[in-house]
Amino acid sequence: MSSTAHRKTVMLLTAVLASGAVTAGSLTTTASAAPGGNLTMRGKIVKKAVGEKNNAHHNREARKNCNFYSGYWKTSGDNICSTSTGGVKWRSNEWCADFARYVWKKSGAKTSKIDPFAGSFYRAAKAGTGKWHPRGSYTPKPGDAVVYDWDGSSPSVGRNGWDIDHVGLVVKYRKSGKKLTTIEGNTTKKASGGGKEGVYERTRHNTKSGRVVGYISPEKR
Repeated sequence: MSSTAHRKTVMLLTAVLASGAVTAGSLTTTASAAPGGNLTMRGKIVKKAVGEKNNAHHNREARKNCNFYSGYWKTSGDNICSTSTGGVKWRSNEWCADFARYVWKKSGAKTSKIDPFAGSFYRAAKAGTGKWHPRGSYTPKPGDAVVYDWDGSSPSVGRNGWDIDHVGLVVKYRKSGKKLTTIEGNTTKKASGGGKEGVYERTRHNTKSGRVVGYISPEKR
């Protein structure tokens, strides 16, 4: 190969990698950038989720489920907390949904009809906020909300999503092994639990045994 051809090949490969596209032989989907280098909405969701994971000022809960993200929504949970951060008075609630909808909102995605319950992502999608995809019918994409059902013999939405117990955000998916990399609020660093709950990156699996019910694709506001 001539030096000119080699340079062209390197430049093309660099451009493909910079775009976040899936390369030949790769089995991983990642968030992409729009033409001109601007992040897509999905890319913004991933960037914001990662930023929250690294934000030590407000990404861990205090006693009695007091947390920043429920406080941001002002009416979520109970007003029993004394902590305030950046003008936000924390509130007490189970807060995985409050975290996920916070990231979506800050990234330009629709959050209407989503409330503090994890199953509300499913109900909102059925009502026109995002698009619902049952597990097995869809390849997860970065920026999607992923919902889980921890109980019962098989993961299920139950009656109008009320079997859904938890929600996180997809940041990466590898088809090989159906491996999900997620960032979730109101979770622990390790699957075994222990320690203060907060915003952590988790490894999950897009399977029945992984307790995944399905995914909700975000829509731009």
